[in-house]
Amino acid sequence: DDVLASPMISTPLHKLDCCVVTDSGGALIVTSAERAADLKTRAPRILGFGEAISHAQMNQNAEFTTTVAEESGKRAFESAGVTADDIKVAQIYDSFTVTAALSLEALGFVPKGEVGAFLAAGGLAPGGRLAMNTDGGGLSSNHSGRRGMYATIEAVRQLRGDSPGRQLENPQLCLVNGTGGWMSATATLILGSD
Repeated sequence: DDVLASPMISTPLHKLDCCVVTDSGGALIVTSAERAADLKTRAPRILGFGEAISHAQMNQNAEFTTTVAEESGKRAFESAGVTADDIKVAQIYDSFTVTAALSLEALGFVPKGEVGAFLAAGGLAPGGRLAMNTDGGGLSSNHSGRRGMYATIEAVRQLRGDSPGRQLENPQLCLVNGTGGWMSATATLILGSD
């Protein structure tokens, strides 16, 4: 209701369909499994990764209702040895509500053309099929131009059991997906709790 009541920016996007813009910073440490074994905190493992680029300029985009997350996701799922059905937690780039919706379909969480029904049925609601953007995402938490950093930090926190006030119960896998350029580049990362 709040989204629909917010001012129209450009049909069909209301103000609350658009990400908040903030300043911030973040950092991650990536190390070997051997070194991570010596750490005092649990270190999630990188299980799979994929990236894809489709075009360089907006006018080269052949289709505005898809993303190359389908390709980056396929590569990440294959390298991790899991499928979208195995993922219960995802941090997905959401500069706009439509960006996240397109990515949900492209990554295989929802059949193409069915994201509206999935959302209406509570697919992302607490207890739904997928816990998404547990830190609030770019729409509610932050979007400083490095949203992928915060999505990855939140994935690590969830998998370590260290996400105060929003911790999920014992997540084993988390997918992180980022979109860049003019919906032209995506990267997908799959992390595991051990």
